[in-house]
Amino acid sequence: MPAPSLGLEYTPLDPLFQEDPFPFYARLRREAPVTFVPAFQLWLVSRYQDVMAVLKDARRFSSRDTLRPPVAPPPEVWAILESAGYTPDYPLLGDDPPAHTRLRTLLGKAFTLARVQSLEPRIRRVTTTCLDTLTRGTRDADLVARLATPVSMYVTTELLGIPEADHARIKQWCEDEKLCFTPLPLEQHLRVAQGVANFRIYLRDLVEDRRESPRDDLISSMLEARTEGERPLTTEELVALISVLLFAGHETSTNLLTNALHHLLRHPGLWRELREDPSLIRNAIEETLRFDPPIVGMMRTTTEPVELAGTSLPSGSRVLPLFASANRDEQIFEQGERFDIHRPTAVRHLGLGHGVHYCIGAPLARLGAHITLELMLERLPDLRLSPGAPVTYLPSLLHRGPRQLLVEWGE
Repeated sequence: MPAPSLGLEYTPLDPLFQEDPFPFYARLRREAPVTFVPAFQLWLVSRYQDVMAVLKDARRFSSRDTLRPPVAPPPEVWAILESAGYTPDYPLLGDDPPAHTRLRTLLGKAFTLARVQSLEPRIRRVTTTCLDTLTRGTRDADLVARLATPVSMYVTTELLGIPEADHARIKQWCEDEKLCFTPLPLEQHLRVAQGVANFRIYLRDLVEDRRESPRDDLISSMLEARTEGERPLTTEELVALISVLLFAGHETSTNLLTNALHHLLRHPGLWRELREDPSLIRNAIEETLRFDPPIVGMMRTTTEPVELAGTSLPSGSRVLPLFASANRDEQIFEQGERFDIHRPTAVRHLGLGHGVHYCIGAPLARLGAHITLELMLERLPDLRLSPGAPVTYLPSLLHRGPRQLLVEWGE
């Protein structure tokens, strides 16, 4: 049967929608759980059981175009990107089994839990340094710019072995990549495309440097990773993989932390409750991933005609399973619209995906958020949101986090 349509009301790049998309998601779940959006030529999937059906079925819901922009940039922009070897066919995120299995296995040999845990002392050190700087001579700050972004960038680049001196330009290149596939004036579009191209050139040089002179970092380990019967990772595969790890790693970690801080501070009494019982931090992070996840959803493409929730999807349909909507589905989460750090079912969230494409960096994102919240609770016991300060979001189909989070402390 045809899908009931609320697609014309889907305006994900509009500031008002970005501020609070959740009433729209709730209406989708009630009235049009699978609906077509003509402007983006994609299908939105909003209920938990239907999102899970998509994520569990890699054969019929392919990831091959997961990061392909829904609206193609102008030819002049593509020319700049292609000159640096850029393609929208990202390995790992944009692969299906068995190709995905090979890459996940090779990356898993390098990106071990032991490697993540070994970063804990350095994460504590850099977070302490950022907090020292944050609190020196002032009683207010933007936590996105002054804490979450630098800590998340440091953690991700430290894992990969990227020099600290390059953090600022890598952050700018990641910002360029976020903007490159949204509607922009041509002059700005050309500028951000050049940033994306420069990013790829930098990463290619970095891989070749590690090939010649290996070090104790993830890039060197990925170069050395081997699986019986499989070829090692190529330079182009590594460049694309590292770009994904850098972008998704620091972006996801930044948004997870700032979303957590936003909701912990806007709900009266929660900051004090966490301070009195730090054991609640772990579940507070899981509840943040449920209530306001850093990743709204990830694209899939149907490989054959599919029926989903009684709606017929043609072969080749682009599908966006909405993690952010599924996470508030009342069929799974009682009072799903309420932020509850004691929620026993919070871990059932889909905030970092599910199945073969579950976020490989999830342990690192959780570790960074946990350490940062723990240290902030100790150092800033009376932290609060600045009265009247707006919380705005960068326009994005897939990522969600505040542009800034203004706070204050002290008398």
